[in-house]
Amino acid sequence: MRSIAALAAAFVIAATSASADPWKIRVGWVTTPTHLQPIIDELHNRHPELFHHFGKSYVAEGERFQGTTPQIQALAIKEVEVASFGPEALALAVNNAHLDVRAIADVFQDGVPGYGTVTYVVKANSPIRTVEDLKGKNVATNAIGSFGDSAMRIVMREHGLADRDFTSVETNFATMPAMLDDGKVDLINLVPQYRYMINEGKFRTLFTAAQGEGRIQAVLWAMRADVIAEHRAALVDFLEDHIRAVRWLLDPAHHDEAVAICAAVTKGKPETLQYVFTKDDSFHAPDGRPDIPATQHAIDVEMKYGLMQQGLKVAPNYVDLGPIDDANKQFGGS
Repeated sequence: MRSIAALAAAFVIAATSASADPWKIRVGWVTTPTHLQPIIDELHNRHPELFHHFGKSYVAEGERFQGTTPQIQALAIKEVEVASFGPEALALAVNNAHLDVRAIADVFQDGVPGYGTVTYVVKANSPIRTVEDLKGKNVATNAIGSFGDSAMRIVMREHGLADRDFTSVETNFATMPAMLDDGKVDLINLVPQYRYMINEGKFRTLFTAAQGEGRIQAVLWAMRADVIAEHRAALVDFLEDHIRAVRWLLDPAHHDEAVAICAAVTKGKPETLQYVFTKDDSFHAPDGRPDIPATQHAIDVEMKYGLMQQGLKVAPNYVDLGPIDDANKQFGGS
């Protein structure tokens, strides 16, 4: 009887221990430091005191993807818990993949007055002087349907160019400058950490994303509704720690260390990363709240120019700001 009782007690202890395991959150990201998760992973390594709930109710780590649209499948098969979606990817997740997803938090916004915007460049000595000159040329894109891809195509459509008028070459952001240098493509999306090449006279800006779409929620975090419901309390804890981390990074008092963290993660030179978390960078919401009207605006513009076959009314069915609002309340009281 004692052995049976001991065995039963062991089962109870094991079950209690298993139920107490922190929830593992895999967060999709594409390019950093614009996508903050890899930077926040490193910030946690250096300043674990900022993360009050890490290792208790949750653990988190970034998962890299080529673009936002490849994360649709990953979310569908539960290879990530949190996906970084551009507005088009959000619409495709609902309309094509039939996922019950919710926009929950900000990643970054584009076209915010006074802040940086996505930049599309040609070689400084390129004969391409206008958008119309891209007809018959090769343009680089990280992933069809991603934010950067959609913003580029909208500007080109505004200037009379359809997809058939140019050739899209899919590649990652890190290889784009070399491909432009070598003449393999004629236009690239120059992510912020490489914009120093403009100042060096190597490349020339042809247009920006803001010229096409205006102010938009470029990328947001999205989750499956069932996962939110199952792990809501831990999600609020995760978002509280995320808000604390974002505010730490945005604080000018921490700028030098934030640059050092970005350099360690990206392997870039600190002098080329001085823009991070300043007005020269993309806008990151200090409270983590996504701009839902700006998300809707982006989808509407993409529909107008034929980038999507089916639009999406984002609010209220595909938004859940409850966790981020509760996280802000927790943050304020902590």
